[in-house]
Amino acid sequence: MTVEEVNGDNNLENYKESTTNKVHPIYHDSSQHRHWRYTPTELADKRRIANEKAIALTRTGWDKEKELNPNSEMSTSITPPSVEEENDLIVYYLSQVKPICNLFQFPEIVEATAVSYIKRFYLFNSVIDLHPKRVMLTSLFLSTKTVNTPISISDFAHYIGKGKISKESILDIEFLISQNLRFEYATHPAHRAVWGIYLDMQTMPNRQNQQVLDGIFAEARQTARLSRLTNAEFIYTPSQIALGCYVMVNKTLIEEYIEWKKQEFHAEAPSFDAIDGVVALINIQKSKGGLKKETVQDIDKRLKLWQDPSKVEGTAMYKRKQEEADKEDLEKRNKRQLEAEKSKYESESVFGEPLETLKRSRTDDGEENE
Repeated sequence: MTVEEVNGDNNLENYKESTTNKVHPIYHDSSQHRHWRYTPTELADKRRIANEKAIALTRTGWDKEKELNPNSEMSTSITPPSVEEENDLIVYYLSQVKPICNLFQFPEIVEATAVSYIKRFYLFNSVIDLHPKRVMLTSLFLSTKTVNTPISISDFAHYIGKGKISKESILDIEFLISQNLRFEYATHPAHRAVWGIYLDMQTMPNRQNQQVLDGIFAEARQTARLSRLTNAEFIYTPSQIALGCYVMVNKTLIEEYIEWKKQEFHAEAPSFDAIDGVVALINIQKSKGGLKKETVQDIDKRLKLWQDPSKVEGTAMYKRKQEEADKEDLEKRNKRQLEAEKSKYESESVFGEPLETLKRSRTDDGEENE
């Protein structure tokens, strides 16, 4: 999907909501609040549309392949991945981000940012369009740059793929992912809000023992990490997600914290419906557990068979696409060559045609003769 198509999907109501109120949280000015908040129904619709569009394009591609090569075996006879199966596969690869981050000892912000990029990308695309493993690796590499934790692409590809993943396979789709992100790289992960509440709680007059508080914080942080595998960040604010994580660990403490904030700082009470919604999403993800390896392999196998023929080596559509790409490259090279020659000629002839160089010789007396 192009950046124009993505930008056409802006949630104007969220933008109006954030700009009409004179006093509102700073978070409401962020691109995450203005462009990346949806209702559960909107999220389901986006994913359904992406799935249906990808399936239709693949069917059309194999129809053209059949015309070019009647002997081709059509992969569309296999059942394509459903929306639910797509989501399961995406969540599986989301869960693989953390081990890679641990390998490189990246800070948690890199992991959280990469996960957000992957989830945002698949609001407008299907796993049929682009495999989540590839999107996961490129999103992770992109996030190291956007949060200022850079690593060379050579080292990144080498340590992740052990020589089996090329630098090009990661870099080739970096711009495509950026387009689908609307070039909005800033994210506001919930684990930072969890940390902020933890610091706040240490200033409460009747605060818990520090060791107990540290344990509560550790559990809340783990819960926030689990929330990344859900739709929470598309529906709720980071602070609401953080409060929901603490409620799941120690509800009494968070109620005392909210009451203290209201009395001491005249803070508005948070939306308890939102907090309950966060808790519900996390509990659903908890109940699912990890996706079984056999299930992932089954979805992945069907996904590899259900591909646009123009992306499958050996097909007539693939050969035609390569021929068209080669022809286009040749035309571009010829055009660049003509432009270079024209530029050279114009730079030489700014002051007219170059004068002929006069041949000079010296006499024995040192005088010059023409």
